[in-house]
Amino acid sequence: MTTPIGDIPASSIPAARTWIFDGLKTQLADQPDTLVCLDEPGPYQPDEIVMVGDVHQQYNPENVVGSGGAYWLREDYTITVLVDVYRGGDEPAQAFARARQLADLVVAVVRSDPSLGGAVDRAKPGMAQHTSGWAEDGHGASGRQTVIEIGIDCLKTL
Repeated sequence: MTTPIGDIPASSIPAARTWIFDGLKTQLADQPDTLVCLDEPGPYQPDEIVMVGDVHQQYNPENVVGSGGAYWLREDYTITVLVDVYRGGDEPAQAFARARQLADLVVAVVRSDPSLGGAVDRAKPGMAQHTSGWAEDGHGASGRQTVIEIGIDCLKTL
């Protein structure tokens, strides 16, 4: 894909996000109680959500001979995938275990094809941050919630 200007390639971000989303949707198709979404979910928010969300990007222009050609661009970015699991009651281990299971699936989907279907030169899990605590489900009930933020580091030479 190129930009309207001509032969300048467009960003790989839309294709990379879509590939991760499609892969997760396929892997979780037999689990209708787990919502897989692009960006924040709408009003339907079940107890298990996997969200392909924010992107943090950095451009690195180069024009050194042998680096990729004159005026090429190195696109480095991180796609954030958020796993959010809620369980009613006061048993934190159940929420954490399921959230970790879903986070491991995110990592496995990316590792199954580090090019993300050809969208990038290389993608890899780069970080994970776990947050657990007491939460309300929005319907007046309380329970345990674990949120895991996973950063998928991507590199594409344009």
